[in-house]
Amino acid sequence: MKAAHEIVLEDIQQKTMKGLISKILMASRIHYPDLGLLSVLSELGELDDAKREHVLETARIAHDDLNQRMNNDYSAAFDQACYRD
Repeated sequence: MKAAHEIVLEDIQQKTMKGLISKILMASRIHYPDLGLLSVLSELGELDDAKREHVLETARIAHDDLNQRMNNDYSAAFDQACYRD
């Protein structure tokens, strides 16, 4: 019998997998393909587990860094606009 945290983790992973598959299918639409994404994912499949994990960790770090920089840029622009004379 699975523990509650194992069931929750499995549910989260299942939702994540479904979301990723949905994004892949959206990227393969004929009118608006995202060939860059599909190419990266295809190349990931050619790596062994350790190298794949390294690439995915790099992607997570880059994603978090970009979000942080965007949030900082938008909040600074918002602050300047609010306090203009």
